[in-house]
Amino acid sequence: MRTLVLNAGYEPVRVVSWQKAMILLLTEKAELVKSHNRFIRSVSRSFQLPQIIKLKRYIKNFSMAAGGICYSRQNVFKRDKYVCQYCSKKLSEKHATIDHIIPRSKGGSDTWENTVCCCVSCNSKKGSRTLEESQMKLNHAAKRPPVRSSLTDMLEEFDCEEIDMEEIWAIAT
Repeated sequence: MRTLVLNAGYEPVRVVSWQKAMILLLTEKAELVKSHNRFIRSVSRSFQLPQIIKLKRYIKNFSMAAGGICYSRQNVFKRDKYVCQYCSKKLSEKHATIDHIIPRSKGGSDTWENTVCCCVSCNSKKGSRTLEESQMKLNHAAKRPPVRSSLTDMLEEFDCEEIDMEEIWAIAT
């Protein structure tokens, strides 16, 4: 079971396990918005299994409205669908690496627009050179995923069997 986490302003943040959602609820960092028709029972208490929770404090870095999902190594892999952006080889999570289009040694940074998923072989071949210097080409331009695409990808991880997708979009926008 997965739980949709909303920011304090009701923007979708991410999907987490029900266990992580329970920790947020029990530490009073979030409140229950909607629950499954199931319960978690301890010796002395019973809790509704959370389906959607809302953070009590607004977390700026996680806002979908602030430009999409957060930049991270894993999110670059997801954006590029675990495909090397140079040779188009499908990669496992274990064999995927990050390549900086403008190398960090030349002032490049960790941003959506400067990083791509890459296989070890192509990453080694390119090294700390620019695309021009290495005479390599990207299959697709590196760019920030659109908000709606990010939200759709996130919701695909979510168990939506009891939720109308229009209801989620109404909460999210």
